Order: sequence, then structure tokens, then C-alpha cells
Amino acid sequence: MLDQPGRRRHLDREKYVAYVLWLIGHSYGTIGKVLHLKRSQVGGIIARSEYAGRSQMSRATRAALLRELQEVRYEDGQPLDGGLLDRVPLEIQ
Repeated sequence: MLDQPGRRRHLDREKYVAYVLWLIGHSYGTIGKVLHLKRSQVGGIIARSEYAGRSQMSRATRAALLRELQEVRYEDGQPLDGGLLDRVPLEIQ
């Protein structure tokens, strides 16, 4: 979707995958490779989210946030990530 000419809004799927992988402990670069986005695009997604301060979060806080995301993974019986995270261990690194 385009908000402004030349600008694209990120899909819920992309945001969800970025949030989960970020909380697990992956870098912007790794997440970008998974989602076929630039590192800076991933940084923008994370910076505008409630998950931005990962380094200030305790492992317990990150685990709780990750559990919350796991609880909302399915919408109408379909995973928000399109099955991309099926083989990813959802554990904090």
C-alpha cells in the first residue's frame, strides 16, 4: 500500500515477523534478509513499535511479550506470518 508517492506501508505480516524475530534476539540485518527488506526498513518498523527498547528489557519481559505475540499469531485459523515462523523456535536467545 502506498501512503505517499514512493512510500510503502508495511504489511501486518511483515510487522509481526519483525517483532517476533526481534524479541527472539535477531538483528535488523537478519530480519531484513528474511523479509526481503533493507536493514533501515526493519529498523523503522521496530523503532515505531512497543518493542524498540530490547536492550533495556529483561529476558523475562521479552519472553512475556513474545508469549503475547504467540497468542495472537492466528487470525481466522491462519497464521499472521503465513507459516514463515513454523520452524522457528520461539525462545529468547
